[in-house]
Amino acid sequence: MSFILDHITYTYQPGTVYAKTALNDINLKIDDGDFIGLIGHTGSGKSTLVQHLNGLLKATSGTIYYNGQDIYDKEYDLKDLRTQVGVVFQYPENQLFEETVMKDVMFGPKNQGFDEKECTLRAFEALKEVHFPDDSFDQSPFSLSGGEKRKAAIAGVLAMKPATLILDEPTAGLDPESRNNLLDLVKELHDKKGITVIMVSHSMEDVAEYVNRILVMDDSELKFDGTPHEVFSHRDELEKIHLSVPAVTDFTMRLSSRGYLAKGQFATTVEEAERMIIDTIHRR
Repeated sequence: MSFILDHITYTYQPGTVYAKTALNDINLKIDDGDFIGLIGHTGSGKSTLVQHLNGLLKATSGTIYYNGQDIYDKEYDLKDLRTQVGVVFQYPENQLFEETVMKDVMFGPKNQGFDEKECTLRAFEALKEVHFPDDSFDQSPFSLSGGEKRKAAIAGVLAMKPATLILDEPTAGLDPESRNNLLDLVKELHDKKGITVIMVSHSMEDVAEYVNRILVMDDSELKFDGTPHEVFSHRDELEKIHLSVPAVTDFTMRLSSRGYLAKGQFATTVEEAERMIIDTIHRR
């Protein structure tokens, strides 16, 4: 068990007229190797939640355990936690600052205390893992395309060899091809390295296609927690909190309601819908 959040509440500016509860009594377990999609409308508490997972924010009340240890214990090493739990922010420009991509990716391992040789090796391995072009290693990170900047930022986190990777809106602003390439890369990293991935997203299609578990935040509370099928079965409740289901889910739900598919049957991905419709035709 990698994370246990036990009655976590967080209030911004407590004790003032501007006090606002961003997380309200969150109870959550995150297992090693999970691939989680975290969704919710703007202001629901998504970003606040993930910032608690590596200690960037400290809960107003409640406790977080990582691998059985209380991260709020006075003896706990938060620096080690931040090595184990890597965060890639929505805008990679916030994480890129060195003269070259290679130097930028080496920064994390250097901060961990490794020597130049180890830092170079880790950076090289991380850049290869994200399929970054070899001839761009010595290029300025600020001259990269949006997709390459995201890859460089992810490599910078991977070079520290984290057990958990948090991605905050990783595809924001990318064109469809770059978006698909990046999401395929994240899935490849999850599948091959076995790391826990938590992806904050506004795209229902993306989470349905890639994750195995969805967390839904609404008004500072955890509204739903389950597989894509379990969560998207609550279409009416999701619409009430200004969220939708994937287009293919809505389509197959309509087919089901009109008798073209079995009662209650629906798909969460296009591939699943294709199989479902073909099977139905064959049975008839």
